[in-house]
Amino acid sequence: MQLGSYRVAGRHSDTAQRLRSVRVVCNLLVWFWVFAALARPAKAAEQQTVHKKVSTGTQIPTPHIRRITNTQPYKVIPPRKIEPNNPLEKRQHVIHRIRSGDTLPKILNRFSLTASEKQMWGRAIRLHFRLGTLKPGREVHFYFSKPSISVNKGGESLAALELDYNDTIDLTWERSGQSILFQRREKPFEIELKTAAAMVDDSLYTAGQKAGIDSSLLSQLADIFTWDVDLEKDINTGDSFKILYEERSRKGQSTKASLRILAAELTNAGQTMTAIYFENQKGKGGYYNLEGRSLARSFLRFPLEFINITSQFTDSRFHPVLKTNMPHTGVDFAAAPGTPVRAVGDGLITQARRNGAYGKLVEIQHDPTYTTRYAHLGRFAQGIKAGTVVKKGQVIGFVGSTGRTTGPHLHFELYQDQQYVNPLNIQFPAEDTIEPALQRLFENQKETFLVELTSLPQS
Repeated sequence: MQLGSYRVAGRHSDTAQRLRSVRVVCNLLVWFWVFAALARPAKAAEQQTVHKKVSTGTQIPTPHIRRITNTQPYKVIPPRKIEPNNPLEKRQHVIHRIRSGDTLPKILNRFSLTASEKQMWGRAIRLHFRLGTLKPGREVHFYFSKPSISVNKGGESLAALELDYNDTIDLTWERSGQSILFQRREKPFEIELKTAAAMVDDSLYTAGQKAGIDSSLLSQLADIFTWDVDLEKDINTGDSFKILYEERSRKGQSTKASLRILAAELTNAGQTMTAIYFENQKGKGGYYNLEGRSLARSFLRFPLEFINITSQFTDSRFHPVLKTNMPHTGVDFAAAPGTPVRAVGDGLITQARRNGAYGKLVEIQHDPTYTTRYAHLGRFAQGIKAGTVVKKGQVIGFVGSTGRTTGPHLHFELYQDQQYVNPLNIQFPAEDTIEPALQRLFENQKETFLVELTSLPQS
């Protein structure tokens, strides 16, 4: 009996627990339904907004970005500083003036660099600069740096050095990580445009000197028009010229400024010839007339800048030394000893030696057709020897009186197909004309230069 009562009580207890569980589940279902009902309108509204903006083609930002944009002003956050591989803070600039016998490795030894750093810099210097000695009076600039966090005192290291090598270039070595970079840097020019004019009353050269015009400009002027007018025979009293030129110099350098004619006008016998300097796409410069035809030829007309012809090409001439009539197969130019002699064209030197009556002689093979000879030289220019390639206008020697001669002069010969020809009579075709693609650029440059020329007073 007692046992039966116990079982009934246990059954009622289990039923109560099940009812409580059902009640909890029902409550959870009710709350879930309530939350779902509240969330559905908001979701529907969000979906409608997105659909509308997408349909108009507008890009929709994410809700997070949209909230920041709408509720907060946009703030620019400064970017994080990116430190270099070898961060440097303070730099010390040390200038060393080169003394006789100095070399870069010797100068480096005067600074308190570590042995490994001296070795690294020495190796980099020798790789690109094998000349041991330096020109006294030039400067070497050293740039030392100290790391932002130094583990020891005097933690300086060499960051860069710059060698004032000559008036044209600087040589620089700069450290980048564990490497050292080398550069040849051309020194910047200061360019000034100038004009000059003169009236001829004796010769072009004399007129230019009286007007205070530099002789190098007069030489350029003679070369520019040499194929259009005979400057020895055709220039007369009353002729005139104007030039526009640039003066290039480098600040702090004692060397003479470089001068180049940019435009020139030469009035001869009432007719005016004009030359305009222009560079093509490859950087090659030349002089052109107003129509864009080159005034240059593949050869210079004369091997000297200023000419004084004393003996011309002829089949019979009384030889002043041999005292007999004989052919003169070249042209003689009187000039002072030491006057530079120029190659009249590009070519290969086939002789540079003494050659009997010619004295010191240079022979140049220009191409299969033309060969030139320059005789009675006092000396050869540096580097001139058989096998050397030379350019038009390059100095190959200097006027002298070696060989069979009565005084200093240059004997010049021109061979065409291995036959003597008169250098004063031969005509070479113009080198080129302005490329069509550059014609407009040439026209603009021409107009600019002509404005400057016309600003000069009439002579």
